[in-house]
Amino acid sequence: MLTNEDNQLLTQTDAGTPMGELFRRYWIPALQTHELESDGKPQRVKLLGEDLVAFRDTEGKVGLIDERCPHRGTSLYYGINDGCGLRCMYHGWKFNTEGECTEIPSEPTDGKFRESIKIKSYPTKEVSGIIWTYMGPEGSEPDFPEFYWVGLPDENKLVERVWQECNYAQAMENDLDYVHAAFLHKAHGNQETEEGILSSDLGIDPNHPLVKNPPVKQSVQDTNYGKRCVAVGIGTEEENAFMEIHYIFPFYTYPPRFGGEDGMWHAFIPRDDHSTWTWDVQFAHNRAIDVQAQHDRRGLKLDENLKKQVNKENEYNQDRNLQKTGNFTGIRGIANQDHAATEAMGTIVDRTNERLGTSDLPVIHMRRILLKEVKEFQKGKEPLKLENQSLKNLYSEGLYDDNKKRWQDAFPLKEEFEKEKVLEKR
Repeated sequence: MLTNEDNQLLTQTDAGTPMGELFRRYWIPALQTHELESDGKPQRVKLLGEDLVAFRDTEGKVGLIDERCPHRGTSLYYGINDGCGLRCMYHGWKFNTEGECTEIPSEPTDGKFRESIKIKSYPTKEVSGIIWTYMGPEGSEPDFPEFYWVGLPDENKLVERVWQECNYAQAMENDLDYVHAAFLHKAHGNQETEEGILSSDLGIDPNHPLVKNPPVKQSVQDTNYGKRCVAVGIGTEEENAFMEIHYIFPFYTYPPRFGGEDGMWHAFIPRDDHSTWTWDVQFAHNRAIDVQAQHDRRGLKLDENLKKQVNKENEYNQDRNLQKTGNFTGIRGIANQDHAATEAMGTIVDRTNERLGTSDLPVIHMRRILLKEVKEFQKGKEPLKLENQSLKNLYSEGLYDDNKKRWQDAFPLKEEFEKEKVLEKR
């Protein structure tokens, strides 16, 4: 369990909060490239408690600026996007992608007055179909994180984001929880799936190592990107299944996968303290990904604001008969099952009342490193630096080996991911 003070420190991410300021020192996925058209409709996007507007100007440049016009505070979302700028509908003030005011037609002259006006704006990068932003202080931008999947062909990737109705921490904790798959995602019978697909929309095959037995034998290793969480489960009569989850500081993960299965990368970006932008990148290593099969198994149906249509209001379409005959939850869709569990906790779970066990080891370690880093950040220490050479080669890859072997021998940490390599450079 956590103290109330540490729970608040962990979960509060608005501007001016310690965790919020730490998170602003990393590159954040904001929206997908296809969501913005040149001189097209602006898009609202809320990040770390800030109400922002994104737009693509006439030349294709992306702006991410404060939603409120500095004149009288109306929303720039309703403005006119043309002529390399976003013009407020109220009095015609116009702003470019850098947040500079370029025109004030409501004033007789706009020289020095116009030049004195600048709206809050954040730099952006478009990489692999995603518009990323850095929201920290100018001059402190880290290197852009070159995740393994970024280098794959576009046809090998499926990118989605969804508005999840809970704090980022409990959404991310679910991703580090090996044991939940053996219950929350368990299908009662064998599932037929396409090549590379982990599950059906009903759940994971009961013979899969994630479900076959709860992998309570776990260990966590410090790395130069965050934490490697290792679990050992039953594979066959003679082999164990060795699995890994990678937690990349501060809000990225790779859930467990085996050879032949499509990989997955997640980012859990606070929208505000009570909701999260959950990003899913599913990727195939050496072939085009089966987009429809991946959509079907996850089961997400989203409205125009990327909110789920299968949600708490309709009880995630839970079918009590299906719960007895088809799967453990009676809910279809792997993502819907995850969201039902994490959102049912409330938007910010009270961690002072928890009773954690040995199977919660990865969650405990994730909290420890976040709280340790944010407390050191408050004292003036620089944030943990992510090493691109490691990120380029990192993804989850489980294996089967002799069940008489120790996991340290069968599934050792690769030397390139050892923690010392980053400590020397901090």
